[in-house]
Amino acid sequence: MATVHESQRRIKRANAVPMGIEVQFEDGLAGLIPWVHLPEISARENLAHLELPNAYEVLVHGTGGQTVEIPWDFARDHADESYRPRVQSLAADGRRLFGQRLRRLRDEQGVTQEQVAAAAGISRVTVVRIEHGEQSPKYETLVALARALGRPLTELVVDELVAGSGRPGDAPPLNGESRRSRRLEP
Repeated sequence: MATVHESQRRIKRANAVPMGIEVQFEDGLAGLIPWVHLPEISARENLAHLELPNAYEVLVHGTGGQTVEIPWDFARDHADESYRPRVQSLAADGRRLFGQRLRRLRDEQGVTQEQVAAAAGISRVTVVRIEHGEQSPKYETLVALARALGRPLTELVVDELVAGSGRPGDAPPLNGESRRSRRLEP
């Protein structure tokens, strides 16, 4: 069976049921978003109607005039038990790679963690946590680190040659597949 690119992100159907909102994705996975996870609506009797304005979100309109947006990834988390661990793993990998890049750039400048922390206006512990992949920096921290290292922000957040593609700034697909092909499933 061949799959449509991005089908795991596209919501095909959304229906209100007594226990919550059932969602089905184009790749066939389905799940239930319980009303308890939608406190603005809280129960089916408070639902005016559902709207699927595009394949990436569901709008839940309440009888009180409130609207709750359900993005595809929130819905996917309820349909696919392996989704959250995969996303958490990707996030951990991203933090680790960013930490390695920060350390490499700091080492190239010949500055210590203390020096870059002082120049960025953050604590040395924050630099240590970022370099060890234990913490994701806020945007303001990224800007401060780039300034402290005398580098453009893009150089801090994007490797020159990503994953051996040979092209500056050309990031590989997140699922590890080639851009030119899709994996066909049996």
